[in-house]
Amino acid sequence: MPREFLFAVPFLLVHYCYALANAKPFLRRIRSSIAPFSLPFYEDGLDFSCTGCGKCCKVDGDVWLAPEEVDNVMNHLGYSDSNASSRDDFRKAYVRAEVAPSDGDQSQSWMCLKREEGACVFLDPLGKCSIYDVRPVQCSTYPFWPSLLKNQEAWDDESVLPDDITIGEGTDDRHWSPDLGGCEGIAAGRTIDSKNQLEYGNAKGAGLDDALEDGPEVSSIVEREEIVLKMKAAKKHWKRFPVQEIKESTWYL
Repeated sequence: MPREFLFAVPFLLVHYCYALANAKPFLRRIRSSIAPFSLPFYEDGLDFSCTGCGKCCKVDGDVWLAPEEVDNVMNHLGYSDSNASSRDDFRKAYVRAEVAPSDGDQSQSWMCLKREEGACVFLDPLGKCSIYDVRPVQCSTYPFWPSLLKNQEAWDDESVLPDDITIGEGTDDRHWSPDLGGCEGIAAGRTIDSKNQLEYGNAKGAGLDDALEDGPEVSSIVEREEIVLKMKAAKKHWKRFPVQEIKESTWYL
């Protein structure tokens, strides 16, 4: 038996025992001990909680419904997904583009939602999704898209501060915009319930950094397992889309 292996055995046993004793999930500890440099930056979860701002519904981009999602939304709105006339009515009201299969079966079409006044057609006057219970995969998996989870920098770049928080000089912080988008829920310690945090700081006569440091705890950690599930769902959804040119230009996840 090689001497190198004999020397490695005690090292692995120590880490094995440590993994069992530690509060972290067992498999995560084993992965961390054996291959620390291959772990994703979100191994210990990500600080995220949706603020309900509705801004992700106003980004200048496309939202494509897969065929089964079209049926789900139609049924939710009271349309009959098996009736051609009903499908035409739905198309006229909510769809601005369509990709039909070569056999002409329109029940298997992908449909791109209309936009009204710079927002998704299903964003209601209160800034909430009117089809939230049947919202498409593209929406339910955001911001855990493969393009935003490729590294820490991509994730951080998607983070934006609420409009009522002033951006400090010399920082990389930014506010949301229709062309660049962004998510207030990322880095929730700085964005969730930001108005309350700011008021807390003002009451103390403190600046934003002091308010965020000393104010109420508001962060929420999304675990690695949930992140991976959503990322895989988004990737599978995107790969199914039949038009490569669109995937490479105006629609990517």
